[in-house]
Order: sequence, then structure tokens, then C-alpha cells
Amino acid sequence: MKKLSEIELSQDLIKIPSYSGYNPEAINYIKKYLMNLGFKCDVVDFEGDGSYKVNNLHAIYNPNNSKEILYFAGHTDIVHEGDAESWKFKPFEAQIDNNKLYGRGASDMKCAIACFMRAVAEFIELNPNPNFGIGFLITNDEESDSVNGTKKMLKWMQDNNYKITSCLVGEPTNPNKFGEMMKIGRRGSVSFNLKVTGKQGHVAYPDIALNPNSIMVNILRILNDHKFDEGTEYFDATNLEVTAIESQNIGGNVIPNHISANFNVRFNDKHSSNDIIELVQYVCNKSMIKNNIVESKFDLQYRVSGESFLCQPNKIAKIAQKVILENYNIKTELSTTGGTSDARFIKSYCSDMIELGLVNKTAHKIDEYSEIDEIIQLKKVYLEILKKY
Repeated sequence: MKKLSEIELSQDLIKIPSYSGYNPEAINYIKKYLMNLGFKCDVVDFEGDGSYKVNNLHAIYNPNNSKEILYFAGHTDIVHEGDAESWKFKPFEAQIDNNKLYGRGASDMKCAIACFMRAVAEFIELNPNPNFGIGFLITNDEESDSVNGTKKMLKWMQDNNYKITSCLVGEPTNPNKFGEMMKIGRRGSVSFNLKVTGKQGHVAYPDIALNPNSIMVNILRILNDHKFDEGTEYFDATNLEVTAIESQNIGGNVIPNHISANFNVRFNDKHSSNDIIELVQYVCNKSMIKNNIVESKFDLQYRVSGESFLCQPNKIAKIAQKVILENYNIKTELSTTGGTSDARFIKSYCSDMIELGLVNKTAHKIDEYSEIDEIIQLKKVYLEILKKY
């Protein structure tokens, strides 16, 4: 079997257009590679619960049946490439140009998977009988619904007595250069859709109409001006962003009947999603009342993407920081910035967890890429983490 480098493994994975859902090719590629290293592999399919079918991979290398298992968690699924003609190189050709590897998934996060695959191969060659186990938890459903992926796999692992001692999630975590940042938690997220219904009428007779636009503006002003908190040791302050406003446009002299708005709240560990939802509901309820009379009505829909969480820096974080400092003289920042990831599910099964991957500035963009040198650096860091673990 040819010993593929982390760059070659990355290219092979990028060449597979593995959109969220059921994609045997990407998962089976990793399975075949790991089985050749001596891993016990299970491909587990889930479907239902209002979402599409997903195939997932669980792999374990534990020749001594150690109670300590270090897992790597990641996803093979990608977001759509958009207009392929706008790319410098075709998004699934995995071209290298000017020391950059281009392709959809290069940053988020196929190169990180390839790096850990190669690091594990080198580690096992040096240490065929380590005193800890090594696991892979790979899903093809992180970028979209996240219903039949990691969340259900964790329950499957629990039912089959696979325990996670420490976990390294390969999401891209660095703003500008490799090694500057790792994640030890994430903010929670609630997305809202608010519709306010008033009473249509002539703008010249506002006393016999009820303008929902004015009510919506007032609600959004109150929520936007509200100071949730000042942040915590590892978290930024809770933040609300309005993402869309849409009102009826039925004439310059017509007060519309209804208006809708979308907004999102990213919250830190001072709050739960219920706290945020209750506040928004309270503001909406109070805003419907005029002269002690409820004159308008609203419909509030919301979706919780995840709760805020923090994994206190422990064994895996300290090892990773030490490795990066010793090899690249970088003091890695411990952060909770960014969006959500499958770490929000894993934290309920493992408290010793970090997210550490490549640079995220081109993730989901046209001409997504990762620097060749940084892919090599990431593989080296993963290998050194395995050695020190």
C-alpha cells in the first residue's frame, strides 16, 4: 500500500463532491484507509426525524483495550460550491497553485481529516501498541440539518460502550495563520422569525389603522439596544443581529397589514436558549399593548442551533498548546468565537475537548483553499499530540 502524504490524502478527499446526506464514497475512502491501519470500522446509517439519510463512520484502534480513548471528530460533507465558473480552478479538481491547495472543503475540513489520518498512520508505525486508544467519529451531515449525523452517532457509541476520554475536533479555527487559535467552547445560537400583524389603512388616517412597521421597528430597537451582558473570561458579550426585514409594499400611501423580520442571538455561558427566548417573547408581548389594550398580534418562531458551552482547558488543550509553542513558537489563544459545530453535541459526552484545524478565512467561499505549508504543520501538530498523549 502506497504511503500517501497528507497533501495527497487531502486531494483525494476534495475530489469527492460529498454534499450533506448519504455519500458512500467519502466515508468509504476513510474507512478503507483506516482498516489497512488495523482500525475496527463501522459505517452507521441514520434517517428519519424529518431529515435525509446520512452515513457516518466510527473507527477505533485499541489493541490493549485501554480505557483512555482519544477521538478525532470531523465531517466529510461540504457546502455547495456556488458558481463553479467563478472559481480560479474547478472546485473538485484539488489543484495546487502558488503553495495553495484549492477546492471545496480544503479549509472546512477535509484537509484536517487527511492530516489526522496521516498522523495516525505515522504514529502507529512508531507505536503499534500505544497505551491509549484512537478513535474517529466522522459524519457526512454537519453543514446542513445535523439531525442524522454526530448527534445520533454519539448515542450509538454510548449504547455500544464506546467512551470518549478526549476529543480533537478538526474544524478550521485560525483567523489568519495556523496555530494562533483553538476553540474550547462555542456560543449558543437562537434564530428568530417574527411576524407582526397590524391593520391596513390610508396613511392620512393613521388613527383608524395600525402600522405594524412602527411596532416592528420598536421591538427591534429595544432588542438591539438591550445589553445582555459584558462577556465572560472566554466569551464575548451576547450579541443580536437583525438579518432580514420584509414589509408589504402596496403603495406609498398605504399602511401595510403585516411585516416580518429575522434575527439571530449568539449568547455566552451566562444564558440558556430559554433565557433568550423568554426575553424576546416578553418584549413582543409588551409591544403589542397600547393604552392598556392589545391592539396588534405577533407570531414568533424560533430555532435553537445549540446551547453555549465551555470545556475548561484540560489535558488535550494543554498538550496542543505545548506542541504548537515548542514547534512554532506561537502561544495559541483559547477562544469561543465563531459559529456552531458538532462540538455542541460532543460536549455532553466528553469534557476534555478542543477544536483545532486550519485557517478559516476562505471556508464556504469561492476559491476556498489551504496553504500547503500549514497542512503539513497541522499534520505535524496532530502527530506530536498523539506522541505526548
